[in-house]
Amino acid sequence: MMVDKFKRSLTQRAITSPTGLGRTKKLPFEAAQAAAPTPTTPALPEDVETETEEKLFPPNELYITMKLPPEVAILHIYSNGADEYALWGGNAVAKLSQTKPKKRPPFSLALIVDKKLSAKQIKNDMNFFSFVNPELRKWVKGLRSRFGGQLCLVIADHTNYEIPWEMVELSPEESPHEYLGTLVTTVRWQKFISGDDYLMLNLQQEQCCGNVIAYVLDTELNGSEVIDLEDLKAVIYRSSKHDINEFKAHLERNESSCGFIYISCHGDFRENIFEIWIGSEANKQQRLKYGDLRTHHFNLLKNSQGIVFINACHSGRHKPHPYIPSDYQMGFVELFMKKGARGVIGTLAPVGNKYGSEFARDLIKASLRSPNLSVAALLRELRFKMIKNFPDQPTKEQWESFIYTFMYVYYGNPMTVLRLIPPGGQNGV
Repeated sequence: MMVDKFKRSLTQRAITSPTGLGRTKKLPFEAAQAAAPTPTTPALPEDVETETEEKLFPPNELYITMKLPPEVAILHIYSNGADEYALWGGNAVAKLSQTKPKKRPPFSLALIVDKKLSAKQIKNDMNFFSFVNPELRKWVKGLRSRFGGQLCLVIADHTNYEIPWEMVELSPEESPHEYLGTLVTTVRWQKFISGDDYLMLNLQQEQCCGNVIAYVLDTELNGSEVIDLEDLKAVIYRSSKHDINEFKAHLERNESSCGFIYISCHGDFRENIFEIWIGSEANKQQRLKYGDLRTHHFNLLKNSQGIVFINACHSGRHKPHPYIPSDYQMGFVELFMKKGARGVIGTLAPVGNKYGSEFARDLIKASLRSPNLSVAALLRELRFKMIKNFPDQPTKEQWESFIYTFMYVYYGNPMTVLRLIPPGGQNGV
């Protein structure tokens, strides 16, 4: 079927502003201010047909419910044997042909941090990794020249190699600060099984509004973001006053008015996937384990379908079941997605306690300041802000902030907007 002569793209039709907001018709993942100068998006030819998922990729690969809007591209990463990877991607008008297998890079952010390598060394490793992937860089830059700030990239990593794709440099030799995650709105997606069905990636406008519920480990972390949560009149479960199971019980309530769930605590990633946990580092009784939560019914999540932000070490990491050969990746993002979350923000590695708190505050403030930007675009803006202010001679703390910022990734619809409304005020007031 021909797209409606591209008078308005499928995505643009889906994000018409809610009544009363008075915003111009922009994609919700379009940056509030241009992250970098980009050419004007040329009009697409009227005879260009939007490719269906079946034409671009194997059937049932990502479970998309509609044809891909031209501004949305998908990058697949496949494992080839035990230690190689290959890339394959495309959108309505530009395809990335399957690349030749390349050797698996010997790093992930989590492993690098655990080995105590310097942040500067991590950057140098990613610079070389970017250099040896010219096909990916050329494809993305071609899409940017066509779609500018409207471009969104869905990253579907089917491996467990944990490559930080948001840190790929588009011009590693000429412009060493052009990072994929700062110049392109990116989201991650994978197979999620909920009940008897696979979850669909819905590329349409969604809003997450309502109450804020939070769990904060204030007995072990001195999180300054509590101030912002209190300003939002959030329901806060503090470890100094509440058992973590009280927070869990709240998620099981039959409520439908929650737009944002925030969790600030420690986290650990174990060899046995069922033993990974979030909660207290000092008290084992104050932990939520992945294996224990799998059978719980989080009715609040199912009914509200809000955004979950797990601000804990390793919260965005996945791994396959240890005994069943499968490409199905398991972890806390997968858990909350299949329980009903519309999107989940997690981390790819251990994050410094002080920085984690500051990042949460920045995200909340950015959401209030730019209520029409999607969650994915807000993360892009925070990454770009960090790079824009990065000095030529960074300190050790600034190098760490550089790495920590790229550790935060978002799984979910790229067009989901989080509307945090301060009591007695309006969005962004």
